[in-house]
Order: sequence, then structure tokens, then C-alpha cells
Amino acid sequence: MGDSAYSYWVNCSNEERYYLKLFDLNNDRQRMSMERFHYYLPLTWNLFHQRLLQNITYPIKNRSGDFSTTCNEITLVLFNYIQGESLAEAYPFSEDIIEGIAASIAAIHLITPSIDQTTVMAETYDISFDRNLEKCISLLESTLTFDNPSKQALREHVLPKKEQILVLLNLVRKLRLAAMSETHEFKLCHGDVWGGNLIRNGHALYVIDWESAIMAPIEFDLIGYIGEEFDVFFSAYEKHVGKSVAINPDLLRFYSYRHHLRNLTNWLMNILFRNTEDAQNENDLEMILYHCMNRWDRIEPMVREVETNLRRRSGGIQ
Repeated sequence: MGDSAYSYWVNCSNEERYYLKLFDLNNDRQRMSMERFHYYLPLTWNLFHQRLLQNITYPIKNRSGDFSTTCNEITLVLFNYIQGESLAEAYPFSEDIIEGIAASIAAIHLITPSIDQTTVMAETYDISFDRNLEKCISLLESTLTFDNPSKQALREHVLPKKEQILVLLNLVRKLRLAAMSETHEFKLCHGDVWGGNLIRNGHALYVIDWESAIMAPIEFDLIGYIGEEFDVFFSAYEKHVGKSVAINPDLLRFYSYRHHLRNLTNWLMNILFRNTEDAQNENDLEMILYHCMNRWDRIEPMVREVETNLRRRSGGIQ
């Protein structure tokens, strides 16, 4: 299984264990993921070996000193294995976990001056997925007959949301223009700090899967914690950065809606064009239904609650 790559455990005869990502060169989504190799693989290798961050995954070099190995039509990247419990299914998080996540994100942002920022991808507020999203909707609207149950289920569940999808897409386009017209301070961001990319081992929290690492406004890393836990999260975040922090609500809106629309596009493309296994189709359909479309209506109320919280903190509301 896998989205941007297929994932494996590697169990060695000497009882050492590694984590392996396999990229299928015939899969356009996975080829796109490989374009980020020269950004995040040396970044994480350096973060660990320069002792800037220790609780992370980093690539293991091959005998030639390269971070990846290509054999026929696959490319392999080997990583250190982290023993522990994934937080993918641990929601709702306890306050201790939320504070730990905030501390981890703050630590990533704080090391920005210690890295060569020119070697890290910089935020361009990209929304180039929009063309594929419109293509997928057009295909679902067509008279084409689907013999695959997952594709038929897409038609039944996604088409009724067409107008909302187009409204949100236009909103993201407007928010992008607004973001590009302003100056924002960029920090090193992980870009995908959700439970599935966090592993807990005792009291230690490890951050894995750095494919989305980028120089960007801090809001990029905060969008997963703008719900009921925001006050606990943000208090811990400010504590670890050692100062009060300003938040731009429109950036939270942009990143939240872009995140879900880009994910929707990726899963639609998987089911309609890429996947070859029914199990992967079923997984992607489940992600669309229960980790994407069901969350759109909660974004605006959550951002408004953040705005209220920030005004209260600054003394604007008694």
C-alpha cells in the first residue's frame, strides 16, 4: 500500500530492521514524488548527522554514497527504522501528545537559521493540481460506464459535491493571490505533521516522512491543530519558541482547503487512472469519504475560532 510510494519493512538476518520506500516509475504520482528527492533526502540526512534533529527518519546511503537506488523500473530508498506506535489512530490526542507535537514543530521551525535554506524547496503557493481535479470531475460526469465498484462509488459520492468543490477551488485561487501579494517570513516546515507521520516510543516523539519539507510560513505546519486543541497546542508552541507568535488566518484557510482539495485530486487520480489493485482503490475511496469530504464544512468554523482565540489572547475580547 502507499500513496506517493509503496512502503515495506526490511527485516535482516542479523535482526536489524529498516524502512523501505519503493517508487514505481510507471506511476506518475510516484514519479512526481521522486522529484523531491534532492530536497528532502539530503536535508534529513544532514539534520540527523549534524545533530540538529535526532527524532526523525533519514535515508541510508548505498555503497555508492547515493540516497536512492534504481533497478529496472523501480527506485528504492532505505531509511532508519523507528520502533514505536504510530499516532495515526490515536485521535483524539491527549494534552500531553498535543504539547509534544507542538514542541516538535517548534523545534523544526527553530533550526531554520542552522540549515542551508537555498537547498530546500520554497513555497510558491502551488495549486497546479486544479487541472487534474477538473479533469476527474469531467470524467465522472461523462457517460462512460464504470465496471469497477470503487469508480462507480466515486460517481455516487463525489458528483453531488461538485458545486461545493468548485466554490472551494475558486476560494483557494483567491487566497493564493492574496498570499502571494504579501510578505511572509519563511521557516523550515515539515509540511505534513499528522498522526500517521508521528511515532511515539515511550516519552519520545519521532517525526517521519519528510517528503513535503519546505520553506514556508509557519501556518503550513499548524493547520492540523486548529480545532478544539488549538489553545493547548498554540500555548505549547509559543512556550517552545520563546515568544508570542502572530498567525495569519487567511493562510490557515488557504493551507487547509488546499490540503483537502489536493488530497482529493490525488485519490481521484489514483482510482480513475493509476491504481492496479482493488485494495488500494478501497483505501483511497475510504480516505476521500472519511478523511477529506467530511471535513470541509468544519474548516471555516475552526479558523474563526482561532481568530477569536487570538483576539482573546491579545486582549481584544474580555
